[in-house]
Amino acid sequence: MSDPVRSASKPPVQPTADPAPLPDLNEVIRAGEWRRALAVSRIKQSEAEVQEALEAVFRFQETVRARRYPSARRALADYREALAGKADAAELSVLRRAADPDALGAALDALNAHLKEPDPEVLAAGLAPALAQPLTRAEALNIQGVLLALQEESAGARTLFEEALEADAGHYRALTNLGNLDIESGDHAGAEVKYREVIRLNPDYDGGWHNLGVALRRQGKMAEAVRSIRRGQRLGMKRSKEDTDAEVKAQFAGNPLFKGLRWVLIAVVILVLFLALRGAVT
Repeated sequence: MSDPVRSASKPPVQPTADPAPLPDLNEVIRAGEWRRALAVSRIKQSEAEVQEALEAVFRFQETVRARRYPSARRALADYREALAGKADAAELSVLRRAADPDALGAALDALNAHLKEPDPEVLAAGLAPALAQPLTRAEALNIQGVLLALQEESAGARTLFEEALEADAGHYRALTNLGNLDIESGDHAGAEVKYREVIRLNPDYDGGWHNLGVALRRQGKMAEAVRSIRRGQRLGMKRSKEDTDAEVKAQFAGNPLFKGLRWVLIAVVILVLFLALRGAVT
């Protein structure tokens, strides 16, 4: 007699681990982790004004890192508008205290006004409003470091760039400047490491790709160097076009004459279409 059919053994069912709880949004805001705060607000489906305010603050941080101050100013205007909305969310109060829009406006003014200051002491004093704000401190330190680098004070410049990264680990331009100091000192391999980290932080940064190409070329890695420099050139052209388009849009948005001209052009187009339908235009 044949053996009875044995049931196939089944592996024991593993208990499903509970998903990790989302962090408290207010704590993330107080920590200044803006990308994470925005992500948490979206997952939690926070009120629209909260998400809009966090998106604007994150955009402010990104554009300051890129030294796109006009775009940062537009982000700040969007932030003010979100804070002035009808929502009575507790997160907005926490957000306002963590990133005061008036203080950010003063910080941005200080950054823009002192870009070309040649005296380090005057520059430090003028940048005081920006140095006092977590969202702009790294940029202010980077500006100071650039001035010292131009004055061939490499040690002081390196210290300031390192302080900028301590204030904002994502400030890829400060990291690029550290790589530049490595290039000048002959440490091409060290510069390569820094530039690759820059590209990891911002793959679309044309300066990172170009400088990586320089570091590679200094090490004899010619084929990769050429590819890197060409990619930097393509990204630089793209960025130049985007900056030009943004400047034109800003001029149209801020100039009443341009606004009126836009409506005149629209009226002319409508008139031409009307005449065409009437057979007056062939």
